[in-house]
Amino acid sequence: MNKNIIFYDGECGLCNRSVQFILKYERNQKLQFAALKSSFSKTALSDFNLKFNLEDSILFFQNGKLFSKSKAVLRIIPFLKWYFYPLLICWLIPNFIRDLFYDLIARNRKKVISFCELPESKHSKRFLN
Repeated sequence: MNKNIIFYDGECGLCNRSVQFILKYERNQKLQFAALKSSFSKTALSDFNLKFNLEDSILFFQNGKLFSKSKAVLRIIPFLKWYFYPLLICWLIPNFIRDLFYDLIARNRKKVISFCELPESKHSKRFLN
């Protein structure tokens, strides 16, 4: 599998809004998306020894490696338009601190946004089932 795939909680409004944000601001169409509960995700992620609750994390597969939480988010930024690049300075923040903030948001995400939008049909081929 040589793709750039974002695995996200398809039942979370904040996660779905984040996918919509990425679709709107990505530089090129090199990202694909898969809901964590999809059969594709279950098969693709079965090779990885994941020891945390998948539903509480975004996962990003790139170059044969799987990244989670804040590392996944920061790995996605270069796929966005140039004006998001200053956010890459967050790499200077230690991972455990970034993930503390990530976990705080993840725990409360379903309280923040409870609805989800379906992707536009022009993007449907980029969503893996």
